[in-house]
Amino acid sequence: MKGTLARHFQVQLGYSSSIQNQSFSSTSSSSRLQNHLESVSQDATLSAADVDDKDLILTQDFFCTPDYITPVNQNSMSGFDCNRENIPCPKSPEKLNTVKSKKLRQDGFLVNPLDPTSYDYQDTVDLAKDSFSTDEVQLTKTIGYTTQKTHNYVPQSAVALRCRVMPPPCIKNPYQKDASEMDIDRFGNQWAKCAGLFPVITGGDGLSRYYTDFHEIEQIGAGNFSHVFKVLKRIDGCFYAVKHSKRQLHHDAERRKALLEVQALAALGSHENIVGYYSSWFENEQLYIQMELCDHSLSDKKASQFFAEGEVLKALHQIAQALQFIHEKGIAHLDVKPDNIYVKNGVYKLGDFGRATLLNKSLPIEEGDARYMPQEILNEDYDHLDKVDIFSLGATMYELIKGSPLSESGPQFLNLRDGKLPLLPGHSLQFQNLLKVMVDPDPVQRPSAKELVENPIFDKIQKHRKTYMKP
Repeated sequence: MKGTLARHFQVQLGYSSSIQNQSFSSTSSSSRLQNHLESVSQDATLSAADVDDKDLILTQDFFCTPDYITPVNQNSMSGFDCNRENIPCPKSPEKLNTVKSKKLRQDGFLVNPLDPTSYDYQDTVDLAKDSFSTDEVQLTKTIGYTTQKTHNYVPQSAVALRCRVMPPPCIKNPYQKDASEMDIDRFGNQWAKCAGLFPVITGGDGLSRYYTDFHEIEQIGAGNFSHVFKVLKRIDGCFYAVKHSKRQLHHDAERRKALLEVQALAALGSHENIVGYYSSWFENEQLYIQMELCDHSLSDKKASQFFAEGEVLKALHQIAQALQFIHEKGIAHLDVKPDNIYVKNGVYKLGDFGRATLLNKSLPIEEGDARYMPQEILNEDYDHLDKVDIFSLGATMYELIKGSPLSESGPQFLNLRDGKLPLLPGHSLQFQNLLKVMVDPDPVQRPSAKELVENPIFDKIQKHRKTYMKP
């Protein structure tokens, strides 16, 4: 056993010495090698006396496994012969023993994921006592410098992920009577920190809810601030109208103003004579509103035809019902006109609540098309906002009967605000008197929406409707 162990040490050290000192002269190499072998042989002889075969630990170097590392001198292996004994094998290079430790975070979890200082850790590298070269010293310095430089760095992807899972604040709906007194935002100002990331996440190359959920068919409308498209929803196969703003809403005040239409529709709920509301969302800083798809509006070219008195009375009665419904909920429309009255399967519906406000004047008031506004609203008298809708509805019905658009100025414009309507040949006096009282210059003299719905002129329509609805 003694001879075997010594021989293996000799072979092992002999090959290692030949690789490391191959650039030196043969004379110096032989003398140094001989001295080294003699000292190792003596140590091996002394230690082998106390070592039993069972207690011997055979190392990786003993079995000459190269650990898949290419030898320094590949030519030395060219004469390899499997039948020879005591063939030297390459020795695995010395490896640095590195110990990495992380500073534990308090309580074992991250208190504030958005706070870069919460990522408080540092890597410490303990080098072995073995000697190392200048290159290794440079590498150690580089590692230490990089760790110190990125100590407070939070990846942008981590912040974006945190913002995506963080819900937006609950915005107060001013049209709801039982709405909370303040906005609910459990994350405080952290939402504002993430706001700048969402144009990247939901716009540009990101996923679009609009194009993911809907197939755009054609544009069916356009206004001063928005476009309306006919779309097919992929998941249910039904057609809808999606309205979205023309320009991006960068500021919070702009977004909240645009949201008033959505909040009004949501607070009102469902009504037969109001265009249905389904969903809304912000995408690429634009507001999208998914609504009921109607056949056309009264201003559409397809509907530009002569209206008989019976059809006008039907439209008047149904839109009056819509106004009664919203006025009872404390909301004024302020933009009743042919553009905003839609038809679906013969039913008239009031839409576009972009200028809707509260009757108690607690919200900003922005009047609609001046052609359909009464004189008091043009004079900024907002004491009878519900009667403003009655005037606009009367002016709209007068335009349908007349068969031509209302003028934006001139004598006809002034006469309408003074309640002076010319006689309409071929129409009943009862109908003409109803239109005159609806556009009365004194808002107090105008009927309310409820009084308008209960007017006896609609009795025939009501009887016809009841007869039609019987099984």
